Amino acid sequence: MKKRLLLLLMAMGAVVAPLAWGAAGDPGTGIAATSHDFTAGGGGGLPFTPGTGSDGDGAPLQNVGLCTYCHTPHKALTTKLLWNHTLSSNTFTWTDPETTAGTKLPEIDGMTYNGATAKCLSCHDGSVAIGDVAWYFENGPQTLEPETMATHEPNFVIANTTTGSLDGNHPVAIPYPFGNQASTYNGSATGAGANLNEWQADPQPNGIRLFTDEGGGVIRAGATTSQTGIECSSCHDPHNGVDAVDDLFLRGTIAGNDNNYICLKCHVK
Repeated sequence: MKKRLLLLLMAMGAVVAPLAWGAAGDPGTGIAATSHDFTAGGGGGLPFTPGTGSDGDGAPLQNVGLCTYCHTPHKALTTKLLWNHTLSSNTFTWTDPETTAGTKLPEIDGMTYNGATAKCLSCHDGSVAIGDVAWYFENGPQTLEPETMATHEPNFVIANTTTGSLDGNHPVAIPYPFGNQASTYNGSATGAGANLNEWQADPQPNGIRLFTDEGGGVIRAGATTSQTGIECSSCHDPHNGVDAVDDLFLRGTIAGNDNNYICLKCHVK
């Protein structure tokens, strides 16, 4: 039984990993030189070359800052996170209606869901142009790079580009049993069959990021008993900050059998 559970955890680690591009720089050293670095010269694995296009008046694209491809200080799509990249119009779902414990898998509206997952999927669902941004160099909206990730980096597309199906991927925007107590998050409640002692009571000291559903579509960082859930960025740090310890911006190691291993950061097995 333990061997089967370990194999399951290894499979889960395999599907979690594609949620972010691989980091070219050392883990934990910031965005620069990673695949989330869209500045001129860029980082490792950058799927296109800034500086070869136009901002609409013939000037080369030399003004993409380290942050402003995804966030912009003015005229963002939303004030929260000052998000600059066009969101996906897909509704993300899983064919399986619930987990084996009875936790219902949610629908995630890519345009309106306020959790971090919608931001990740605005690139990683493969349906939106990588360069489709709201505001760039005093112009907006812009398509600085017309191709999608499905063309550039198909290995990092995790959803069906047409249907938004997330089948085969670790569920996100679902409850986490913080404090070993059932939670309700994004309209989904911890299943009645869940063994609540099979999760870390609080994985945050392990580097995992948790979120609170305050109701009314308000999602904020931090954990609150009975209102806690996970997003893509629970396991991945897209900014390659100090919590990133392995490739793919992971907050844990891809492989292992101790508490540094990404699956065992949350799961007690």
